[in-house]
Amino acid sequence: MSSAVASNQINQRMCSTLLDNNVVSVQLHSVKQLIEQDFEGTLVELKNAGFDAVEFAGRYGQFKNDAQGLKQFLDNLKLEVSGVHAGLPQLRGEKGNRNLQFFKDIGAEFVIIPHDARVDDVQHIDALIKELNVLSTKVQEYGMTLGYHNHAKEFKAFKKSTFWDYLASNTHKSFFLQLDVGWSNYAGADSNSLFTTYTGRISTAHIKVRTHDGENKSPIIGEDGYDWHQLVKDALTHGGTRWFVIEQEEFPHNLDPIQTLAASKAGLDDVILSLREECE
Repeated sequence: MSSAVASNQINQRMCSTLLDNNVVSVQLHSVKQLIEQDFEGTLVELKNAGFDAVEFAGRYGQFKNDAQGLKQFLDNLKLEVSGVHAGLPQLRGEKGNRNLQFFKDIGAEFVIIPHDARVDDVQHIDALIKELNVLSTKVQEYGMTLGYHNHAKEFKAFKKSTFWDYLASNTHKSFFLQLDVGWSNYAGADSNSLFTTYTGRISTAHIKVRTHDGENKSPIIGEDGYDWHQLVKDALTHGGTRWFVIEQEEFPHNLDPIQTLAASKAGLDDVILSLREECE
């Protein structure tokens, strides 16, 4: 295959995702206190701020035992479910069966492990990987895909590479990697290259700026000086990324969480628009 043909196929992959789908979501951990106070009202505010999808993180308000009611509420708002964060204890045994059915019923496609203490433990990471591989098969039986979300510690050195590389190399190819760009950049990793290294396996990515203590940099996407255009392009063309999930943990300029998320979404929307224009 010529390089020109290969390049055209890559661009077609990017444009197909951009032009046929919503691609921006919001991680509800960003508004965890608001969610606890007013679940429905907060989701309405996020919809009004321009979001068309949400990623859940263990808070379901009055719908925690009512998947059909939650699905109806989301459908009425025209909100998709880009994914669900759930710790391993929530996915084991009969409780896990109930939760996976709940996730499926609300329309989730991706189930993401947000953290496990064994991930950078040299004595226990293999046990974690074994459990992830078994659970990945179980999640597939519900029509969903299992993945793992990084923080900074996964990029510590391990076996001539990193714990992240080891996890990726030893899990099933169907097991996806949710790259948190804020944390990987914070750890000093080359986030762009990770989308190429793990071609087709970064189904969703957290778009975030994570600042070091005292660092004079805006945590709002588009105000931080980072080349988000190239990162999103690499994610779409190589990583197989379906969703870009904005997570906000720092709130500058006396902005509240909803205002800060709206500002970051505006910055990411500019990137998406420019890439869509490349497709026309």
